Amino acid sequence: MNTDARQTDRLHDPEASTPTMSGAQRVPQHYSGGPSWQRGLLVICLLFTLTWGLSRYGRSSSGIDPYVTTLGRIEVTARLIRCPDTFPDLGAYRYTYVVEYVVLKVHRQDPDGKYILKPGDHIFVGHYKPRLPRSEIRDADWGTAPLGGTLERIVQGDVHRLALDYELKSLAPSGVLDFCYPPNVNRFFAIWTNPATP
Repeated sequence: MNTDARQTDRLHDPEASTPTMSGAQRVPQHYSGGPSWQRGLLVICLLFTLTWGLSRYGRSSSGIDPYVTTLGRIEVTARLIRCPDTFPDLGAYRYTYVVEYVVLKVHRQDPDGKYILKPGDHIFVGHYKPRLPRSEIRDADWGTAPLGGTLERIVQGDVHRLALDYELKSLAPSGVLDFCYPPNVNRFFAIWTNPATP
């Protein structure tokens, strides 16, 4: 039988085509069969990153929490369309700064029916201590009632979920800086502000 015929027979013979392991080819006894510690560490890091990302940008993207859904009289998701790049640094002077939003969605209408909002409306909202994260703004001037939110920084173009109340002048704990036009339109006060997605 020539060499070509032997190779053809081996291709058609299942037992002949099954490789056998010699002692030198066997798996070492110390191999446990699991992934290496580097792969395990990589998987843990990826899971941690995924969990953190979902908590920050996934479930929280709507801005819902127990405060924003219950505080104030009005609740909206709105895009901030006008505010300064940097809010004034007035030293120890605490102030409320009025910025302009366009309403994207209304979650709770004014129960008194005084200010009925709809998507597309422009609203003017005063933020207390606008240079600080919302979690750090409550102070003795405001009192013990909830005030704040999870928003870290007020930036033009961002979308916020807002719990609002009125009237601004009676709610603001200190002076109001208001450069918005027109001046005769109602100004709301932000009781709670969270980041959101449209």
